[in-house]
Amino acid sequence: MLVKTLKWPVISILITGVVHLTIEALWPDLQQLFVAPSLAPLLLAYGLWVGYKAIHNGGNYVNAIVAGAILGVLPLVLETVGFGMILGFSGRFLVGVFGFAMIVFGSLIGSGFALGKKESGM
Repeated sequence: MLVKTLKWPVISILITGVVHLTIEALWPDLQQLFVAPSLAPLLLAYGLWVGYKAIHNGGNYVNAIVAGAILGVLPLVLETVGFGMILGFSGRFLVGVFGFAMIVFGSLIGSGFALGKKESGM
């Protein structure tokens, strides 16, 4: 269930990270715009996707939270190691934790929505 739930979100978030890194390399001034609050809606959407898919694929609320936490490790690692090595480690870990939290929060919302929809018979 976890593999089926995480396959496309993981591929998509990795592509997003590569595009993000490429854009910042080409236009360094965009580093001022690509800050945690501006990326939060995107990460929240990834969490929503994972939470909803976990329930859709037969998981329960806990499975959805675990799937969100697994996906949330990616921005944590990308920010801390990837961008940290390139841009300097100052504050990158905190940004990674924020990204992790946004994905987990999204998975809570997405799975709650899916469970509510399931209970109402829709």
